[in-house]
Amino acid sequence: MVERTGWDRRLSVTADGKRLVGHAGAVLLRRCADRTRLTDALAGPCGSVFQLAVAIVLGAKNLSKAEHLLLHHRPLFGFAASDSTVRRMLAALGEATLARIAKARARVRRRVSGLCSTPFTTCR
Repeated sequence: MVERTGWDRRLSVTADGKRLVGHAGAVLLRRCADRTRLTDALAGPCGSVFQLAVAIVLGAKNLSKAEHLLLHHRPLFGFAASDSTVRRMLAALGEATLARIAKARARVRRRVSGLCSTPFTTCR
């Protein structure tokens, strides 16, 4: 697996009360998705599906709020599609794309299940 950005290598945590970030748990979601290879599996048009899922986890109740949350987290998730673009993308999901998403989910679930069943395993 080729590491494209190494975005998480620049992370640091301090307890000084400065440079606070709301929704800091989004970093863990992104790192988990990277480590389980979900972000690679959902690259391209399906990347918006991953971003939308993260926005929902962060509390988005509609596509406008999802766009706003993702814009706030641009350094973490890259450029977010607009709410109208996501709406069109969801409406245009065909059987082939849905099958690709299902296949990616199954592959990631198997990987995570394997990692959870082996004690002291690290993702590589």
